[in-house]
Amino acid sequence: MSEQHHTEPHKNAHARIENLSGGVAIVTGGASGIGYALVEAAVTRGMHGVIADIETEAIQVAEDNLSAAAHAAGVKLLGCTVDVSSQESVAGLADTVTRAFPDTPISLLCCNAGVGGGGGVLTARDIDWDFVIGVNVKGVANCVRTFVPKMLSQNAPGAIVTTSSQDGICCAQGVYGVTKHACVALTEALYNEVRGALSVHVLCPNAVATNIVTSERNRPVRYGGIAKEARPSDTKANPIAERFKAFGMAPSRCADLVFDAIQSGEFYILAEAIDDPGYVHLEAQTRMDAILNKGLPSRPKSELLTKVFDLRIPLPDKE
Repeated sequence: MSEQHHTEPHKNAHARIENLSGGVAIVTGGASGIGYALVEAAVTRGMHGVIADIETEAIQVAEDNLSAAAHAAGVKLLGCTVDVSSQESVAGLADTVTRAFPDTPISLLCCNAGVGGGGGVLTARDIDWDFVIGVNVKGVANCVRTFVPKMLSQNAPGAIVTTSSQDGICCAQGVYGVTKHACVALTEALYNEVRGALSVHVLCPNAVATNIVTSERNRPVRYGGIAKEARPSDTKANPIAERFKAFGMAPSRCADLVFDAIQSGEFYILAEAIDDPGYVHLEAQTRMDAILNKGLPSRPKSELLTKVFDLRIPLPDKE
């Protein structure tokens, strides 16, 4: 790694974001939600966008919607179907990226793919644990093991971002919370292993308007999912999913905060919702206070999450 491209460990930053332009941005879960917003933000900043996702149809829609922005920025888009819980599938993604961009460095790796659910730690089955850990923890590990060694050998600047959750830094609940804590820990370990050669960041957002509540639609058969051709056509609407979309913060806000952090060097990206300011910080502080002062695990009340999960609260009027 040349001196001019070395990221000082204490800064963990790329103050000039344009130094990443011209490279490839690989985003898992890139066809919707936070992932889509990250691809869009990378493209507008001059990076080639790799939309890696398990939903092939959604990838095509994302490519269509981003084509104008990519053309305006003079960069390319590449859609790739991938199951991040499979190391073999991630290796296939790497081969596809190498063929498409043989002499182009990977400037940004966003390990963003994630699933919700899993249930409580007492009630979740083995197959539930395997599914949620497979995507939220092993999925990140598979991508890191596959792409980071190449990024370290490139002699070019690069950044790595993982998507955890507010559930990764507060009092955990359920299998999902366990895996998001693991995601934060994995990213901390990665930061110490790359020793400043790449910047490393973990995104911990409040409730976001994404499809994470309906993750079962992408559950692989090996984890107890239903094959696509065997799924019923009359699936019922999920009211909580609708409320996440209605009340959750815009994925674009998360993307903006990610790129701000890449420039500033911020490692823990506490993505606060505009209408619930300071809550993610309060969650982390509450947990640390309990740890350091012999307290008990607890989570402070959130006005935003209350609106999301309390079905008695009416949805906001559509403008």
